[in-house]
Amino acid sequence: MFNMNSLSFRLSILSLFVACGCSATNEIDYGKVDLVSVGGNIMLDGKPLPSAVITFEDPATGTFSFARTDANGDYTLQFDSQKNGVLAGKKTVQISTVRTVLGLAGEEGVEEGEASTEGAESVAVSKTEAVPACYNKDSKLTVEVTWSTATINFDLKSDCSTTGPN
Repeated sequence: MFNMNSLSFRLSILSLFVACGCSATNEIDYGKVDLVSVGGNIMLDGKPLPSAVITFEDPATGTFSFARTDANGDYTLQFDSQKNGVLAGKKTVQISTVRTVLGLAGEEGVEEGEASTEGAESVAVSKTEAVPACYNKDSKLTVEVTWSTATINFDLKSDCSTTGPN
């Protein structure tokens, strides 16, 4: 679930960087944000899951990183539209084939269905969600991102028997 806390947190970080004397171009100093590079593969019933949005959200702060899978189901998390990575810690994972996250590289907004904006996210309502609710809006998938984390693969099952990364 995404809320204003996520947007507020990122705006607070941006304000902090600006207040700390960033260059005149107001560029974010990513050296002050400890990000872990994380990618992996998502399968659904043994087949790659293309064009799915995956989010890793911190349940305490609402901050999240996101990615869209390629044709092979591979993804690389983005912290924002400029920088790859995710903050370390426990994350709730959501995977959806109908969600659109503004700021995701290549995303230009919602293409089908109705849209609503909540924080930094725009969600497309569609009739054809390929991923069971147990992995998206009702997700119980969790991961612990550490500095040794580099690859997190998911082998999802339509019967919701997958409970974490494989």
